[in-house]
Amino acid sequence: MQRNLYCLLIGLCFLAVSCYKDKGNYVYHVPAAPVVTNLDTVYKAIIGDTLIVRPNVSIAGVKNIGYEWRINVPFPDSARYYYGPELKLVFALNPVRYGARLTVTDSSNGMKYFYSFFIDGSTIYSSGTTVLSQEGGKAQLSFILPDGTVKPRVYSAINEEDLPAGPQQVIALYNQNINGGSYFGYWILCSGGADPGVEIDPNTFQKVRTLKENFFTPPASINVGTFQNLSGTGTLNGVLNGKLYVGASQTYYGSPIYGQFGNATTGDYNLYHQAIFNPTFPYFLGYDSVRKQVVAFTNFGAASYIGTGYQTTTTAPFDPAHLGMDLVNFDQINSQNCYAFGKGSDGVLYEASFGVAFMGFIQVSPQYKRPFIRPDLVTATTKWTSSPIEVFYFSSGSAIYRYNPLNQEVKALTTDFGGKPVSMVKAVNGGNTLIAGVDGSLYFLDVSTGKLGEIIKKIDGIPGAPVDVAQR
Repeated sequence: MQRNLYCLLIGLCFLAVSCYKDKGNYVYHVPAAPVVTNLDTVYKAIIGDTLIVRPNVSIAGVKNIGYEWRINVPFPDSARYYYGPELKLVFALNPVRYGARLTVTDSSNGMKYFYSFFIDGSTIYSSGTTVLSQEGGKAQLSFILPDGTVKPRVYSAINEEDLPAGPQQVIALYNQNINGGSYFGYWILCSGGADPGVEIDPNTFQKVRTLKENFFTPPASINVGTFQNLSGTGTLNGVLNGKLYVGASQTYYGSPIYGQFGNATTGDYNLYHQAIFNPTFPYFLGYDSVRKQVVAFTNFGAASYIGTGYQTTTTAPFDPAHLGMDLVNFDQINSQNCYAFGKGSDGVLYEASFGVAFMGFIQVSPQYKRPFIRPDLVTATTKWTSSPIEVFYFSSGSAIYRYNPLNQEVKALTTDFGGKPVSMVKAVNGGNTLIAGVDGSLYFLDVSTGKLGEIIKKIDGIPGAPVDVAQR
């Protein structure tokens, strides 16, 4: 036993001596770590602006350095990756905080080093004016900040693609009963191409879906008429291929299928491109361009075509079921009186007015049909808009005129547009302000009581000729 213990002690001594002699036989070289400067912990990013993160990175003795940028996007749960010595992108994510990371790779040994930071996203689009314009052969979408600064061509910059050709409308989608009427999105509707419309996010201006993608089953071809937001549902509604389309609103407004189009409202009709969507009563009105008659649709949860199945109080001034005009404008004011302007078979430009009421049934009350007092001012490019006080504004060349149906007074607004053709007119602010567009500029005009178009402000720098605007 003692002999075994003695041998064990001798063995441990030899082991200790061996370890002592081996001490210092190995040399460990610590690789040089990157030296990173000019990299902050938080970056502010405004949607639509260019975010640039440009740190200074060096590794002693290393020429080739790898860079990987990662931005964590929680909704959906994914990440965006970018490569190169700087992070540079047009910021188009939702206005929240994002975790981000720079990975630096030492190419000489494959070592990776990680540097975390945050990006605080915000949006400049929460207040201002979205402008749709025609610039040469292209549709452009721009944004005007409250201070008048123009952010031109933001759609193409953010989405790296062009809009469809032939711009017609920009429509803000909102439901007046949800979240204080906050916006769901914008629809940009055009006339060109096989897919002539795009929905964009209201905070980022990123494309959400195309017009064809807004159908459960898209039609073979799409000829876009005039659409509008139905404020009680926040859905797109209007005329397409001569038929009435109403966005689905029978599900949760946050659902991907909310607002999508099913089949057109069934019926034997061919609508003029404008229809009337009454926000108060359960009916829609249209004009059949083939039969040249006013037609109606009930709307008890879903649109239903009833044609001329409305009640008419009189046919003395005219019969709405036989109006016989080729329309140039069709409008309803204050959810009551309707106006139709168009040429008769005799070539005369007429103006017809009728009231509409809902009393468990749709009642149409013709008021008058008469030649329009200034047909010489109405051209193929004339733009129309109306005020809640039943006053119309229309363009003629490089001028805008106010028309009062009550006394048939036509007056030219005092604004001088420098000889440029007027490309759009739109009444806003309860009819007290008129927005007019000419190539390169938007005019905000005072048309309140006693005013005849004095300039409130003028915004220059619009790409091309404005076609439509949406204010937020």
